[in-house]
Amino acid sequence: MPAPSGGLAVLKNRDFSLYLAARFLSNIATQMLIVAVGWQVYHITGSVLDLGLIGLSQFLPFLCLVLLSGHIADQYDRRIILLCGLGAYFVCSLLLLTFSLEKIATTLPIFGVLALYGITRAFQLPAAQSFVPTIVEPQALRNALALNSSANQVASIAGPSVGGVLYALAEVHMGRNSGAGLVYGASATMLLTAAVLILMIAKRRAASRVRNCRGTRCCRASASCGSENRYWVPFRWICLPYCSGVPRRCCRPIRATCCTPGRPFSAICGRRPASARG
Repeated sequence: MPAPSGGLAVLKNRDFSLYLAARFLSNIATQMLIVAVGWQVYHITGSVLDLGLIGLSQFLPFLCLVLLSGHIADQYDRRIILLCGLGAYFVCSLLLLTFSLEKIATTLPIFGVLALYGITRAFQLPAAQSFVPTIVEPQALRNALALNSSANQVASIAGPSVGGVLYALAEVHMGRNSGAGLVYGASATMLLTAAVLILMIAKRRAASRVRNCRGTRCCRASASCGSENRYWVPFRWICLPYCSGVPRRCCRPIRATCCTPGRPFSAICGRRPASARG
């Protein structure tokens, strides 16, 4: 008898429940960290420009590495990538906690940590977004993605609020400029808990290799798609097939096709798919 897949039944999947809790904690922790960094930098310099540099120091590494990180997420175990990312976030929290306790008078080390945070986020995001289909059955995937998205949205809203409240309480009861340290410590604790939850997820087998490309037919052996949508990419050295929003690898130089269940790639190599013409 098939397992129930409606509503919240997907939470009976142990691995998904662990992953959902880990993502929720890590998102709250990172949101809290950014709030505390903003207040700490403003207390040190009193400059509004430095507040803008906080976002820039995170965005530039992310922008430079986003294409490479997607490729790495497809090639290597996403569970390991998630663990490495949480470990890097944890190190960032500890470094910021150290800066807060030492009461540094310059923001340069803080911006360096934020650059490391941006690099970590560039590799963490693609792996996290594509991890759910590897631990959830296809019939429950829609509900799992909806719950994952909802949890991320709640964390994005609750994280800054929790961080702000902790910062304010620490400023009142522990003295001025002590709020950042409390928030960094709480963030580090949440990130460590999230890493433990990811470690408890059962390890999956490595994805199967792409079959050797002969002529115009090649496809990942385990590929399965729910639609026949094809998106053409006008470069022979890029192959970006997408099936229902899920990327699938294929052999170069096939331009773009979409796998369908039980069938190999159907487009002719070097010829624009019919669905993309016009």
